[in-house]
Amino acid sequence: MKNPKLLTEIHKKLTLKGWEKLQSSRGLKVIELLGAGMLVTEVNEQHIEHLVDTLQERGLQGSTINRYLASLSKMLSHAHKRHAIYHMERMPFIEWEDENEGRDRYLMAEEEREIIRLMTEWNLVEYLELYLFLIDSGMRLGEALSFKKSNVDEHLVVHLKGAQTKNGHRRSIPLTKRAVSIVNPLLANIERSDKVFGHLNYWRAENVWRKLRKAMDLQDDKDFVIHCLRHTCATRLAQSGKIELHLIGEMLGHRSWVMIKRYAHLIPSNLRGAIAILDNHNELSVSG
Repeated sequence: MKNPKLLTEIHKKLTLKGWEKLQSSRGLKVIELLGAGMLVTEVNEQHIEHLVDTLQERGLQGSTINRYLASLSKMLSHAHKRHAIYHMERMPFIEWEDENEGRDRYLMAEEEREIIRLMTEWNLVEYLELYLFLIDSGMRLGEALSFKKSNVDEHLVVHLKGAQTKNGHRRSIPLTKRAVSIVNPLLANIERSDKVFGHLNYWRAENVWRKLRKAMDLQDDKDFVIHCLRHTCATRLAQSGKIELHLIGEMLGHRSWVMIKRYAHLIPSNLRGAIAILDNHNELSVSG
């Protein structure tokens, strides 16, 4: 029987619980760099620093390195919360890398129309529907590909479990009419334990997106990635001026205010309303 303290064994446990595919693959890469025989109780700050140095030498940016660190953190946290099994006394300190706060790329209406035109022409309607679902739900690609029929309630609200989300926190996502029209036919033909988008492939989705980038002459736009569909959802909600930031954060699964406030600059109408309230208060103070 293998030692349960091995990082490889913890990785297996998390994967069996439904760890998001891309995070799981990053976790395997972390284990490869640390050593397949590494025990969770052996990982220390020196190992983490060496891991970061190695990833930097390979040309990875701070934001990408943080994704690998997040996978490592998930494995360490799993053990640390189960002291009776792993006897892990303390979590090693993880120093997160600085991330470039470049603008969050989102789709313009004409870009969305062009994507619809091209993918319909290419007869890639199944992947087009996946992309449109990502725009309307704000889900990450891995989340959309992992949820099952059993995650969808009678009101067509998707309830993601912690193991299906990037940050490990469950959340509920109501669907737009367009998203419902995409999901309903799929739900009708699968069992409760089946994945709703189980007929689609993560890497195929990435490859189709690369084809789109080339066809739209956006190869040099490094921010034009599938993840920008998620930003498109958040941006449209923020620009409407009708949805409070914390509700946008709740729908997208952002736990940090730092992440949520990235969309604050998109709601000037709300800020104008705030100024109007202050002006009114000042006028009352002067007249009173």
